[in-house]
Amino acid sequence: MITIKNINSFLGFICLACLWGCNGFLDEKPSISLAIPQTLDDFQALLDAEPSGMYRSPSVGLLSADDLVLGNALLQQVSFSQRATYFWEDEVFVDGTSDVSWSAPYTKIFYANVVLDGLADYTPASAEETERMAVLEASAKFFRAMGHFEVLELYSQPYDQGNPDQLGVPVRLTSDINVKKDRATQREVYEQIIEDLKSGLEILPVKEDRPVRPSVWASEALLSKVYLTMKDYENTYLHAKNALEIDDTLMDYNSLDPSSNYSFELFNTEVIFYRQISSSRVETNANTFVNPDLLTLYDSADLRLEYFFKPSRTEGMFTVRGRYTGDFYYFSGLAVDEVMLDMAEAAARLGKTGESVELLNRLNENRYRTGSFIPLGEMKESELMKQIVEERRKELFCRGVRWSDLRRYNSYPDLAVTLSREYNPEREEIAMLPPDSPKYALPIPPLEIQYNPMVQNPR
Repeated sequence: MITIKNINSFLGFICLACLWGCNGFLDEKPSISLAIPQTLDDFQALLDAEPSGMYRSPSVGLLSADDLVLGNALLQQVSFSQRATYFWEDEVFVDGTSDVSWSAPYTKIFYANVVLDGLADYTPASAEETERMAVLEASAKFFRAMGHFEVLELYSQPYDQGNPDQLGVPVRLTSDINVKKDRATQREVYEQIIEDLKSGLEILPVKEDRPVRPSVWASEALLSKVYLTMKDYENTYLHAKNALEIDDTLMDYNSLDPSSNYSFELFNTEVIFYRQISSSRVETNANTFVNPDLLTLYDSADLRLEYFFKPSRTEGMFTVRGRYTGDFYYFSGLAVDEVMLDMAEAAARLGKTGESVELLNRLNENRYRTGSFIPLGEMKESELMKQIVEERRKELFCRGVRWSDLRRYNSYPDLAVTLSREYNPEREEIAMLPPDSPKYALPIPPLEIQYNPMVQNPR
């Protein structure tokens, strides 16, 4: 049941957020007088509210992984929490504080539940409204699934098929913020995510003209991503294939304009669903560099070197140039290239090595200078998997994917890596993150545990 107390106590700025969220994304602007959602237009406006976080994802996974290196000057400017996260410290938060990487996904979930609770009390006036209600319900469940998946991938241990009942995260299915929820098991969280996503497969439009609203295409793509984290390769393959059968268009990087400030257009042909990583001081700072180890993976004919990176003002270092957002924000949405790599990995695991190689070759043909790419030949599964890991790292750079990939691959001894960072090169201090570290689950912010007591993650 939606109440004025619930809405006002959680988001007093709801009407203004909805108004701002239309700029650049929607054709029509909701009234600034909107305070309590009552009409179907109001519910749609809530789901379209970009500044409220519906199209944003947490940045902490980017800070924890190995795509980027922070320069010493920047390390003196970042917050205590950012620095501690970057160096995988035991203590990440100051007592009594929260963190947007936890609260933002749950805000997204809250908005989705406001819509779902509101629709439950709404009486349609026509068959058209009944149909629209079904689409809104499926859309809200898509966002709720995405929010739960975001927080699960950060604050729960990597999924273990032999132990699916290890602690997950709280599952929230109501907009009543007074309801306390303990941590569900990972099995329960994944079941809810999958149920929410599958509920829209027969209801949502197959594709959206502008990929800021849920669709069957987006649902299939997200399902392939979810199943991949569970190492359920049969379902990963199925849903990735379903998504690519809707549209598998790739950009030919040979057709891009090298003189553009930003390499890619907003809503380019590969974007299935738009999201961006929440911006912080780190992402836009001149002392945020591309990990030099990553750059060695590209050869000179690979156009991603030109369109992903640019030389920095620091000699020998590079910064980020190209992002699928079309500007300086980091893209974290769903795109054809990632789904293709999901399917390639699942195919390799299922013994369909020829199909996997074919997918990798098709992707790379569109990334290398015309005539320079030498197609991959037949490979053993172990060799092929190492190739896929490398291709995912090269293609999905700074897309919020690497942290999840590390969590998954660390359960395979031949793919596991130990991450390291230099604290201070002059003193040769090194921070290490071994593949079996419990620190692959971030600590739950202390303020969240204070308001809603639950078991903390070990460090």
